[in-house]
Amino acid sequence: MQIKGVDFIWCMASDPERSGWFYRDLLGLPEADDFDPVWPEFQVGDATLAVTPLHVGRTTPDILVAFAVDDVYGAVAEARRKGVPVLHDVRDTPWCWNAMIADPDGNPIWLHKRKDGTVG
Repeated sequence: MQIKGVDFIWCMASDPERSGWFYRDLLGLPEADDFDPVWPEFQVGDATLAVTPLHVGRTTPDILVAFAVDDVYGAVAEARRKGVPVLHDVRDTPWCWNAMIADPDGNPIWLHKRKDGTVG
């Protein structure tokens, strides 16, 4: 098996429309071409974030994703202004700056910037 890349990230949500608002309007992710409010999809670089209803036997939402941002401190400040829960404030490590916010289901979303400037 040879993995060529990430086609999509799957986020199960208790309310995909509400979560769609969070990812589109709050985080500013552009909608995919075939946007559907019941199963919203967003472009994240070369990958797609698919926000789906809970299914396949799951009873709780699931996702853990790190989004690359230009300024982690600024992104956390913006999240706070918009009322988004901040799970941990900015950490400055030898390799990156990172912080964690929560989506409407409480799923952790990392805000991340590599110190070498790379993404992906």
